[in-house]
Amino acid sequence: MYPEWRKRRFFELHLAWLVQGPKGYDLLFKINPYSLYATREEALEAARALVEKGRLDQDERVGRNKAPVLLSEEDKARFLLLLERGKALLPLDRYALLGEVAEVEERLLFRAPFADPKNALKSLEGKRVRLHATPLNDPEAESTLLAEGPLAVDGEGIAVGSFRLSVPPETPIEGLALEEAFFVLGETRYYLYSLEAA
Repeated sequence: MYPEWRKRRFFELHLAWLVQGPKGYDLLFKINPYSLYATREEALEAARALVEKGRLDQDERVGRNKAPVLLSEEDKARFLLLLERGKALLPLDRYALLGEVAEVEERLLFRAPFADPKNALKSLEGKRVRLHATPLNDPEAESTLLAEGPLAVDGEGIAVGSFRLSVPPETPIEGLALEEAFFVLGETRYYLYSLEAA
């Protein structure tokens, strides 16, 4: 198995605002986007940077929610100390700030040309997949299911069931090995995902 296809160990930083509900705290919103770090220390350093910058509003890549409470210097220090010890839950009136650094195993998104034997499409070969297409020039367009079935890959292109698609060798293929692959041909974006567990 190619190194790009293997899962690797990372540390994921979760930060979220909670609100008091009838049976305890409920999620108000997630603060940060999906974020992976090579070490626990890097994840904690990223948390420190977010907490120290001031308001813990939602990152615009996730949404536009504003922090329900501003943290005092004492709140910041207490939260970061709790986070260093493990999972942090800091009650603040009817809200709470939740933080956690979780160890996870993930495959990383990578890119390789179609002619490269380690491209994400090759990792899906033989698996049952769904192939979808979306026009590039219409952001409102729905994705169309083109085919479902086992994926075959050869030097000329791909086949999903009886559906065949030519793919030039230099076409960049992006994806998560054994899970999904996507690429653009002309004015169409193609997306395949495995129907089998990776």
